[in-house]
Amino acid sequence: MNEKQKLLFQNLINIKDYSTKTAVDGLNSSTDLIWTDYEDEYKILQTKLSTLEELNAFQKVQSEVIQGVIHSILVMIDGGDELADNYLVDLVDRETNESIQKKVALHEEFFVYLLDTEKE
Repeated sequence: MNEKQKLLFQNLINIKDYSTKTAVDGLNSSTDLIWTDYEDEYKILQTKLSTLEELNAFQKVQSEVIQGVIHSILVMIDGGDELADNYLVDLVDRETNESIQKKVALHEEFFVYLLDTEKE
């Protein structure tokens, strides 16, 4: 795994963590929900999920769902879904014009990186 891949993966983890935290924070009744189009839905969930155990469960589920979305996007970039029947997508460094993929499966490397960073 090269440095550019690590940078990509760390940014994806930051997005996952930020999105998860934002969703969980939205369950606090004192949170300003101006950022969401689903304020009423958050208010419903605020009445259903309030204990620490419930909030932790929601956080874990949100994190897993977002992680799954990231994985699916990386599979698409790797050419592992139906999009590859029509065209291939690549992530390219603008300065060097080199592919970030470098003959690796980003979706697999992402999980390796994720597991390594979660151990720390």
